[in-house]
Amino acid sequence: MTGNLDQEILTQEHRLTLATQTLDIDTLDRIYADDITMTGVLGEPTCGKSTLMEEARRGIAQREQAAAASTPLAVSYEKEDIKVVSSVDMAVTTFRFVVTLKGGAVDVNRRYRTTNVWMRRQAEWQIVAAHTALVIDPKQAAALAGS
Repeated sequence: MTGNLDQEILTQEHRLTLATQTLDIDTLDRIYADDITMTGVLGEPTCGKSTLMEEARRGIAQREQAAAASTPLAVSYEKEDIKVVSSVDMAVTTFRFVVTLKGGAVDVNRRYRTTNVWMRRQAEWQIVAAHTALVIDPKQAAALAGS
């Protein structure tokens, strides 16, 4: 049974990945619970669904501005090392993801580690809590430790 449930959660994570890549507002709205609590890379403050949806809308606006200025952005969002722990109506996923943005004066390549807490509500899976942390490479870590 756990194998099927784990696969169901991996399917939900895939839906989330696609919605994040394409900034699909409707799908993100369904996936994020109305009462979600998100802790971002800076740790404080936590935010809710409205902030997450604003961020997606801001991303759409930035992509549209770049396209209008004839400097389209190449955007990549790839998940790696996905793990699932599940139980009946709850699941936790952990993964690393890499975001790359290139175009014009923009050249961003960042790695993050995320934990999502999924809950089945009325036969639908939603994220009720999440945490994302910036992953720095060993050189960056050594530089920070020396400062």
